[in-house]
Amino acid sequence: MDDASPSRLVLSNEYRFLRHLNRATAAADAIVDAVADRIPGAGSRRISLVDFGCGGADIPERFLNLSRARGWDCTVLCTDRNEDAIEMGRARVLKNSQSGSHLASGAVGDTRMDFRVVDLLAAERVLGARSFDVAHASLVMHHLDDESAVAGLRAMAAVARELVVWNDLVRDSLGIWGAQLSTIVASKELRHDAVVSVRRSFTLAEARAVAEAAGLLDIRVRRVRGARFVLTGVPGPLQPQSTGRPLARAEGIRFSYGTRSVLADVNFVARSGELIHVIGANGSGKSTLLACMVGALQPAAGRAWIDQTALLPGYHPQEGGLFSALSVVANLETAARLARVPAVDRSSAVARCLVDFGLTEHAHYRVDRLSGGLKRRTALACAVIHSPIVLVLDEPDAGLDALGREALVRTVEAVLQRRGTVILASHASSWLQGLATTAPRVEVCL
Repeated sequence: MDDASPSRLVLSNEYRFLRHLNRATAAADAIVDAVADRIPGAGSRRISLVDFGCGGADIPERFLNLSRARGWDCTVLCTDRNEDAIEMGRARVLKNSQSGSHLASGAVGDTRMDFRVVDLLAAERVLGARSFDVAHASLVMHHLDDESAVAGLRAMAAVARELVVWNDLVRDSLGIWGAQLSTIVASKELRHDAVVSVRRSFTLAEARAVAEAAGLLDIRVRRVRGARFVLTGVPGPLQPQSTGRPLARAEGIRFSYGTRSVLADVNFVARSGELIHVIGANGSGKSTLLACMVGALQPAAGRAWIDQTALLPGYHPQEGGLFSALSVVANLETAARLARVPAVDRSSAVARCLVDFGLTEHAHYRVDRLSGGLKRRTALACAVIHSPIVLVLDEPDAGLDALGREALVRTVEAVLQRRGTVILASHASSWLQGLATTAPRVEVCL
């Protein structure tokens, strides 16, 4: 199902299998339960739902049947990016309605159910913002890469007024076993596709991280029957389409040292392509905030979040961050291992950092025998050896010489050019004026 234009025969075989799978895993029942749980008074008014990637339209059709059995008044727009899928879904629902085999009519002329070709990623432009009460997608996101999955959920959130419901596969050994068992009598191609789909899916933690990156609020995710999960979330505030995806977020962070309060309800969002500059007087909690962001400190209240679908964040502390008794190379190699750089790539990553930060001549010197400026360059190199998407820098310019400051500027520019985000605290911001990038800069005042 990763093919953008599969044949009608392939679609027919896939949808026949998915109808049985969806019924066995009670996929539509999960949507009805989610709406009942998350939208108070759902049965007292008309509820509109848009279904993305409707396929054979069995899930939205059964949703209508189940909701009508509860006495609800619901409408559904079935969408898919493939025109053949829309035609096949419409024909099947029309046939069912004419045969009277279902509780609710789903005829093409029925105002409760409609069909339209819509690409999920273009949903807001095509359908309009906040145009439905509920946006639902089933078995869609695992066909996308992480960036597109986040964009897909953001698109769903943009057209939903009250609730986003995401139904997909759980990636674990049980899910793979279930995919093999459920397709044991299917064709070889379908069996292979089912197993690949599970392997490309999400753990529950990853699904939550994708939803958080998409800006959903009050996220709840649970495993349901079979190797599937249902995630629900409330759409966050509409953002301009040019706004980058959230990569890090501080939510009401509080921190105290004993009886002395340092941070009180700190909030900010760091989006792709943005530079976040944390400013404040000495002792205002800048270093504490950055340590909370990367998990080095645990806030007393609130939450610090960094997108788990991205690489591990790069962190440059104000002091330390190095093994003094080890050489520069050994520190870089250790940093590469801790940052999960694949073994085959570590040597090239270390060599690159030695050149980028002017450390080649000092590669085998012990850190405790280096000058202060060289130590700071080494610490900065360790922070970025894995080319992170999120880079957290605490007073990175302190003690740097001219070569080190040039390397720092290049480092920040490289992260922003990769559509990452840089969160930094710095007293002297003059070096920031040397950045060639026009990336947005956001100040967080403590």
